[in-house]
Amino acid sequence: MPVKYTNTLNAHYCVAKREIARIWEFFRLLYPCQVVLITAAHDGKANVMSSSALPVSFKPPLLAISVSPRRFTYELIKLQGEFAVNVPPSSLLDKVALCGSISGRDLDKFRFLGLTPIKAKVVGVPLVEECIAHLECKVVKEVEAGDHVLFVGEVLVAHVDGDLLMTDEDGVIMWDLDKADVLLHVGGNIYTTAAKPLKSSVKYSFFKK
Repeated sequence: MPVKYTNTLNAHYCVAKREIARIWEFFRLLYPCQVVLITAAHDGKANVMSSSALPVSFKPPLLAISVSPRRFTYELIKLQGEFAVNVPPSSLLDKVALCGSISGRDLDKFRFLGLTPIKAKVVGVPLVEECIAHLECKVVKEVEAGDHVLFVGEVLVAHVDGDLLMTDEDGVIMWDLDKADVLLHVGGNIYTTAAKPLKSSVKYSFFKK
């Protein structure tokens, strides 16, 4: 039987939990999350910014990124209609952190940060050579969401370095955390890695109907 919702139950919950004073910081409760480097380019100008990405569809393969219209990266994506998602290892920690705190409007962030731009296979934006995976995306939809814009991109091709992936008994691919030091952002200048994988006894598939 489902639990019946009551005002008494709700009141008990509110008392038991600490309320976030500044509601705009709600997203901190969704961290740590994987940090990525978004690359964009148009008419000979390129930029890279640190952010996160959200898978939104399997068929077609879609992901979404959130970018402020004030950002130089926003302008480039808007003009080019393409972007790339690059997955940095933890060895790029300081460069990832700095990448998110400076603008590339009047600065070549690739050169300043010592990152190497390389040619993508399909899209007309550079990839970051030092990253361990790359998703090349074409913008298929834009959604205004408050003070940011969501770019929904179709993933046209995905690359990953060598043997950094593993496959479980059901054929599902995932990061081999003994080899892939994936970087997670906790908040501020605090980052972590997924160093201790936990295996659930419950089997679940996203593709089950």
